[in-house]
Amino acid sequence: MAEKANAAVLTAPRSFEFRDFALPDIGPDEGVLRVEAAGLCGTDYEQYTGHLAGTPWDITPIIPGHEIVGWLDRVGPEAARRWNAREGDRVVVESIIPCGHCFQCAIGKTTLCESNMGYGLYASTETAPGLWGGYASHMYLHPKTQVHRVSNDIPRDILSLFNPLSNGVRWAYEAPDTRIGETVVIEGPGQRGLLCVVAAREAGAGTIVVTGTAEDGHRLELARRLGADITIDVDTENAVERVREATGGRGADVVVEVSAGATQPIVDAVDMVRRGGRIVLAGLKSFKPVGNLVTDKIVINEIRLIGLLSAGWVSIERSLDILKRRGEELRPLCSHMFPLEQADTAVRALGREVDDGSEVVHIALDVAG
Repeated sequence: MAEKANAAVLTAPRSFEFRDFALPDIGPDEGVLRVEAAGLCGTDYEQYTGHLAGTPWDITPIIPGHEIVGWLDRVGPEAARRWNAREGDRVVVESIIPCGHCFQCAIGKTTLCESNMGYGLYASTETAPGLWGGYASHMYLHPKTQVHRVSNDIPRDILSLFNPLSNGVRWAYEAPDTRIGETVVIEGPGQRGLLCVVAAREAGAGTIVVTGTAEDGHRLELARRLGADITIDVDTENAVERVREATGGRGADVVVEVSAGATQPIVDAVDMVRRGGRIVLAGLKSFKPVGNLVTDKIVINEIRLIGLLSAGWVSIERSLDILKRRGEELRPLCSHMFPLEQADTAVRALGREVDDGSEVVHIALDVAG
């Protein structure tokens, strides 16, 4: 077994340094993961550019990477019993480490754990043992870490979708309690929006609508391939009118707002959802206020707003089942994989700063090589 880990450390905005870390000696309830892959999402780019300044995630130096796949390299006996796993098992790792005893954990809301512990966003390299992120050859597994065993027959690039797919499952399926035959609108065709299409179809949605901008042409085509019935270019069409027309004037049963940065889709969601419908707010807006939002419409029409951040145990288990059954259908989303030593290029490609002639959808670091 290796005695050192190599990691890409974000030391300041737009500045990675590669450093070696000693692998920690583990206790009976701890472990070490040999990282296979780390998926990237918009939060990785905001972290890289410094746009998380002023938030609890404004931490440097740090090893990013919170969508983590790997093999259990070293496992203490108590950890092995708790995880029902042994050394060599392939697992995915939940990004949040729940403390298990705060108020939120006590009521079953572990994704809101008050300890603010986790991977990729939560702990500096100056917090022992330093290996708190997936942009590394190895990662420390805290005693409270949640891992999911996964079969070896899911290809690496497809398995790296587990985290955004689990978000899609929670946002478009579980939390709004999407029912068979309902109309679901997904605002924003990023990787999570596209995987919301998959989740809504799994839930039995009757009609799925996806909205995007003129530059999202390739992604809107992917949405149709994944099961969307209608796609709308909001730069050339009125999305609210199209949804009203498609639903005979009633409006959508569920709207999942997952666009990045833009606030107009929230206003549109209120106007396109039916009376008594549900709106899931999952797209982060860099703390910008939402202008022109008329809250009386929400009250009078008894619209239910649901704010969601990430997925938990059940959503991840469902996502792994979908990947096992339908993984090959999702391969077109896996647009780019970069080796760990190209972490900087990978994050800039995610932010559309790097143009290699192919459309960026889902990016992952192929750490194992």
